[in-house]
Amino acid sequence: MISPSFNILRRSVLFRSTEACRTGVLRRSLASSSNPGPGAQIRRGPVTWIGLTLTAVASASAVGYYKIERERKADEKFREVTTSGKPDIGGTWTLVDMNGHLVNEATYAGKYTLLYFGFAHCPDICPSELAKVAQVMDRLQKEHPEVAEKIVPLFVTVDPARDSMTCLKEYGKDFHPKLQFLTGTPEQVKKMTKKYRVYISKADEMDDGDYLVDHSIVLYFNNPDGTFQDFFSQSMRATDIVSKIKAHLLPK
Repeated sequence: MISPSFNILRRSVLFRSTEACRTGVLRRSLASSSNPGPGAQIRRGPVTWIGLTLTAVASASAVGYYKIERERKADEKFREVTTSGKPDIGGTWTLVDMNGHLVNEATYAGKYTLLYFGFAHCPDICPSELAKVAQVMDRLQKEHPEVAEKIVPLFVTVDPARDSMTCLKEYGKDFHPKLQFLTGTPEQVKKMTKKYRVYISKADEMDDGDYLVDHSIVLYFNNPDGTFQDFFSQSMRATDIVSKIKAHLLPK
């Protein structure tokens, strides 16, 4: 039987902000309605507002379909897990740190890890989540430095094609000094994300070759032996995460 905590985790899986998609869809729709082309009769007055209203409704419908489709794919991904008790999440993995050294789950033996999957070109969600990680670490350092000392925050890229060591070193300058950034070959990253049931989908490339990556937005909290302990969803505040971590690490 799937555990209640797993069902919560499955429902908590969120993806990159839909604001960019929503804005892009609406912008393109409005552009097509506001630029009828040469020779076309331009409508004015109430008809224009009706057209805009219909365009907005169509855009909202498109975004709604997009969100439903992403959630369906995520649900299918998490249905692969069969477990009784804790979710079957985590396991052995091998990646590369910013010094070019191979690291794996054993590298962090004896430490709790706060693990996040993202990518350096993410425009909004990843920076927001990493800022939250910084708030968690700073708050723990202030209130319980002995707890903060036991935790290593990790960032694992889901976009190894672009997130090289050089790229991640530069990207990491904007975030907490304890945060470690990991990359690897596409095969290494794929193996690890599969073990953590991370949903990943590359969006269509833009004209300039840039692209975004849809991915699960979850912080994983692992035990010193590398096993999965808990998860923290995007909707949780830094104070909520600190409280849950303290509940796990401090004596009752």
